[in-house]
Amino acid sequence: MSFSKNLFQSEFSDSQMTNEEIINKRRVINGFDDGLMQASPLKHPWARDIFKKMQRNNWVAEEIPFQIDYEQWTNNKLTEAEKKCFIRALAFASNLDGLLTKTLSELIKPQITSPEVCLAISRQIYEEALHVDSYSCMIEALSFNPEEVYGLYRKDKNLFYKNRTVLKSVSKIATPGFQTGTLENDILFLEACTTNLILEGIFFYSAFLIFYNLGRQNKMPGSKEMIQFINRDEDLHVALFVNIINTIRQEQPELWTPALQALITQNIIDSVQMEYEWCLSCIGDGMLGLTPENTKEYLQFIGDTRLASIGLKKQWNAKNPFPWIDELTQGNMIEVNFFEGRVKEYQTGTLQW
Repeated sequence: MSFSKNLFQSEFSDSQMTNEEIINKRRVINGFDDGLMQASPLKHPWARDIFKKMQRNNWVAEEIPFQIDYEQWTNNKLTEAEKKCFIRALAFASNLDGLLTKTLSELIKPQITSPEVCLAISRQIYEEALHVDSYSCMIEALSFNPEEVYGLYRKDKNLFYKNRTVLKSVSKIATPGFQTGTLENDILFLEACTTNLILEGIFFYSAFLIFYNLGRQNKMPGSKEMIQFINRDEDLHVALFVNIINTIRQEQPELWTPALQALITQNIIDSVQMEYEWCLSCIGDGMLGLTPENTKEYLQFIGDTRLASIGLKKQWNAKNPFPWIDELTQGNMIEVNFFEGRVKEYQTGTLQW
């Protein structure tokens, strides 16, 4: 629990803890927190490093041109199957970012007592809101009916149950008055952090794969570019929560029980299977080089990567069947000093529709 609530309600005393003592008592959760967000000196330097990388990733949706996408869509350069696949990928991605914005701000961040970790999560909340806005800009630029995208879960049974599963996975800490500080609640919170890792690190990836695969065929290039920006943000979000989970494990090792490890492992196994089933409902027997077989291997590769990142055993030992994805997610997203040069991610354009 946070210790900041009554700090300034008592009378002044010059016998308060020293700054060194305050920093030494800092933890990701259940640490000393005077409410002043003093981020230096750092107890968790990895959080400040991720925050700074997030700052360098500034972008807005208006930088991305959608004119070609609009022309391809309206001139039927995509097949009906490809259009359906695109809409379903967009629908879930836009739904999930909205859910993440609320989950982070209302359930996760209030329990964090490390200022530098709070800074990084605050930036993440902004970026999730940016993604929500970006999907809205895409919908407007392509002249889609918003009901067709945002409301698809009301017509698509698979999407409805996927959204419901996502919400259910964070409901354990959504109870009124939830607060860390007990063994039971701390374990629930740690599980919720791994749930966030699943949301950001597994559930987006079949949708990203669909956008990227269309882009490789020179279809919907603006949409592919926007997903590159979003994917780059999500990679840092994954890194943030991997560090949060691993640091809580170090600071409170009693939470990392065999039962919790087994539960998290099963949650990731189930998530990979659910993501695979969702992707199959989009691509059917196959589309533009995506098949049920290579899609399953890719998602299992992602699942193994997430398991290993938090110290759990890989379940599939799968390989990445789409090495070209690295070129899209890394090769075209070069980081430079903003004041020394302007590369792709810093070029300002005009949204076109």
